[in-house]
Amino acid sequence: MKDKRRSRLARLQRSGELAPARPSKGPPKKSVPGECFLFPGEESVAQTAAGNCYLREVSVPLQQRHGRYTLAEGLNCSGSDLSLPARDRSLSPVDPERCLFLDVETTGLSGGTGTWVFLIGLGWQEGDFFRIRQYFLRHPAEEAAMLHHFAELAASFSRLVTFNGKAFDLPLIQTRQTLQRVPQTAPREHLDLLTCARSLWRERFPSRSLDFLEEALLGFQRCDDIPGWEIPAVYFNYLRRSDVGALLKVFEHNLFDILSMAVLLGRVAATVTAEEPAHPAECYSLGRLYHEAGETKKAELYYRQVGDSGKLAQAALSRLAMLYKKQGEWPRALPLWEKLAGDNPAAAVEMAKYYEHQARDFQAALHWSNRALREAQRRSGIPFSNPDHPAALRHRINRLQRKIGRCQKAPSSNSAE
Repeated sequence: MKDKRRSRLARLQRSGELAPARPSKGPPKKSVPGECFLFPGEESVAQTAAGNCYLREVSVPLQQRHGRYTLAEGLNCSGSDLSLPARDRSLSPVDPERCLFLDVETTGLSGGTGTWVFLIGLGWQEGDFFRIRQYFLRHPAEEAAMLHHFAELAASFSRLVTFNGKAFDLPLIQTRQTLQRVPQTAPREHLDLLTCARSLWRERFPSRSLDFLEEALLGFQRCDDIPGWEIPAVYFNYLRRSDVGALLKVFEHNLFDILSMAVLLGRVAATVTAEEPAHPAECYSLGRLYHEAGETKKAELYYRQVGDSGKLAQAALSRLAMLYKKQGEWPRALPLWEKLAGDNPAAAVEMAKYYEHQARDFQAALHWSNRALREAQRRSGIPFSNPDHPAALRHRINRLQRKIGRCQKAPSSNSAE
């Protein structure tokens, strides 16, 4: 039993899974059969102060299609302001030639010091081509060299573009750089396309994952793609057995992620700059973004384009009415609430609030409160803290009845005097 344990520990140490090995000047012979490894003509071994690292480079013409769009169309967004969907006001207008697209493959999704980044994929525009570089960790001994080489390239760009990179990719790389004592150099700005996707398409699509958006928005469908959950096992199988067969699919998966981000960047920019977005859900999302940013004129413009029917139209009208309420434009808010009040107790409550506190018409306020109560009683699941919960409405009705009673008694008291 002890011999088996020692043997297993030795295998884990050799593979690097148990502890990092000492830096080496060259790749392990076991990992690189013959003169080529995976991509003859595209791969090379770069020398750094920390040792050697493996990289693959591909140049893709900008006129190449990726789904319904060419790369040139995706990157034709110079000057676009994406700070609104990115929810980051510090972002400057887009300059695609200064953007570095980043996507990584790792040994797990949990992050932390026990997770390795074994494949760093980068993409950038260079002339009439889109360059893709993929750093691969052939052996844990080459991690410091890989991270050094990546940092040097990243420092020459002003913006990083990722998909969920703020929460996962970049923090994980920085963790590995800290462990390897590699300086953390990264572009000054970071545009996370997942944040943009959630801001723009949360109301339109059931998912905002990259593979879903590829098909739904870009018209790109992967064939025989490796599922993300299989990728860590493929890498460990390579470390243990030098099995490079499935690694080809991992490289392809990573490459497609980068190409999709490049085209998705253009799709985000086109949606934000469109005066008449293609889908009502995009109109609503843009209205909501501008509303939250305090740009009321643009918010009103997009809310109005959502349409007149359906739940999304009701939500747009409700938000538009609240916008008018905040501005004190009651004549514009009241018709919207009245239109919504037929099956929306919250709109009826807003009518009741107006008549009670602004118009001081308690009878009208009581009418709208009773109407809201009837509708709320037909519903279930209204949070107790909401003003349109039946208990809150009964409290409002009782208060209004008391006010009406006091008003009715006031004239008789005055006549007696």
